[in-house]
Amino acid sequence: MYHKTLRINLFGIEPPVEEALRRAAPLDRFEHAVEAFPALEAEAFCSCDIAVVDLRLFADAPGGARPSRCLADLMARRRMRLDTFYSAVAVVADAAEAACWTPEDYGAFDALWTRPLDATRAAFELARLQRSAKRDADLSLAQQYLDTAIDSIPELVWFKDARGAHLKVNDAFCETVGKTKDQVEGRGHYYIWDITPDEYAQGEFVCLESEEETMRSSTTLLFDEQVKTKSGMRQFKTYKSPLIDYDGTVMGTVGVAHDVTDLGNIRTELEIFIDSMPYAVVVLDNEGAIVNINERAEDYFDVKRERVVGGDFDRWRRIVLGDAVVDANDFEDSSFFTASIRGEPKTFEVNERAILDVFGNATGVLRIYRDVTNERKLEQRVIAAARTDYLTGLYNRRYFYEHVEEHRGSQPVTLITFDLDDFKDINDRYGHAAGDAALGMTAKTLREAFPDGFVVRWGGDEFVVALMGERSIERTEATVRALLADLARESAADGSAWAVTASAGIAATDDPALPIDALIRKSDEALYRAKRDGASPRLAEPSPA
Repeated sequence: MYHKTLRINLFGIEPPVEEALRRAAPLDRFEHAVEAFPALEAEAFCSCDIAVVDLRLFADAPGGARPSRCLADLMARRRMRLDTFYSAVAVVADAAEAACWTPEDYGAFDALWTRPLDATRAAFELARLQRSAKRDADLSLAQQYLDTAIDSIPELVWFKDARGAHLKVNDAFCETVGKTKDQVEGRGHYYIWDITPDEYAQGEFVCLESEEETMRSSTTLLFDEQVKTKSGMRQFKTYKSPLIDYDGTVMGTVGVAHDVTDLGNIRTELEIFIDSMPYAVVVLDNEGAIVNINERAEDYFDVKRERVVGGDFDRWRRIVLGDAVVDANDFEDSSFFTASIRGEPKTFEVNERAILDVFGNATGVLRIYRDVTNERKLEQRVIAAARTDYLTGLYNRRYFYEHVEEHRGSQPVTLITFDLDDFKDINDRYGHAAGDAALGMTAKTLREAFPDGFVVRWGGDEFVVALMGERSIERTEATVRALLADLARESAADGSAWAVTASAGIAATDDPALPIDALIRKSDEALYRAKRDGASPRLAEPSPA
């Protein structure tokens, strides 16, 4: 807050009045410095804040004590002084004399104190000048507050009257338009922004409509405005508020504009960038609302950007992806899921990253989706090729161990080992094509006989079937006998010159600690006894106690 000294100089003032003026109490944030002079001294008159002059000092002047004559030169010199915040000149004169003055005389001073002038009225008159000085000081302070505030704002700030003339602008405004405040204030939009009269009349690149809307609404409004400047088109986010007079009428507007041209360019460049990415991109805010998606996302998920932006992501995901099946192959920063898109199952890899501001605070989420449907199909084919036998389509010996380890747990296990009889003779007599046909027929028969079993081509003409869970040995033996009979019957009915017969051995355990290889050896031993004795299937001998 300010603190000012009010310099009061008295010229030719009678002692009682002088004393009353010296005793006058200063207003808040003021103090007085009163000096009295018997005659009018030019320097003292021009340098003080308040000058009180008794015109009797000019009684002998040519033309009499007329203010326009005796004070004109001094008033001109006084107005040239810039070192005072307030300036007032009071003259003391007879009322009869003042009645003869012209407007020019009254224009030479600020206050008239008529005689007879006693101490009480002199103090009263001085108080009026004090209050005027305080209003000037308060107004100057308010003006300084306003100027400092708006010039400290990086946004453009302006005040306009109802006709659109600029009453006040800040430094940022002047920098943008390339003009000084003196050039801007009092002028209209077309001059300030170098708009041609035709463009102004058409309302192109000007803010006529938004100004009128703001004054009609009598409330603060937000506008997106494009303005033509010397440096090209600029995009502004502008808040406009009405200026309300003391009687409630709208007398103008105040605007605050943030230049978002560069942000808009960055947004455009970002959209071009994400649209050029070969992956689907979905940008979310902290509330889970969709901020943007790219063209690839529109194609991937069969949606339109304008229909999903601003919507809730979880709701969109439920509608678009439905009951997506999340793959077990999840990672810390990415995962796979399968969903039906346009009635076709698609597999996607999704990678999620937090969007951080300059302070490291999360402001949103970036989700990148990659269509890996073909990759997963290829991967599955590679995995299947690694796990299966090319000739028969059965699982192979290597995958047998993986499967048993994954699914056995504490369940009982039954293993059935098969071996084709005299398979070498078939290959030697009828060729390998006949041998391959015999293997294929055996594989088909095994799958049909044990639809819930794990059927493996062990190698050559050997096959293994693994059954998990409680099984009746008698029922298993019956199934194997029927299978062997079907195999012989089917090969004979096929019209082949050779018959396919096989031997089988069965081994079972309910001991989860028994190694699978030990159970395989048992079934192999039973198989060899069946071949030797000619009786299939054979059950493995019980383990010794």
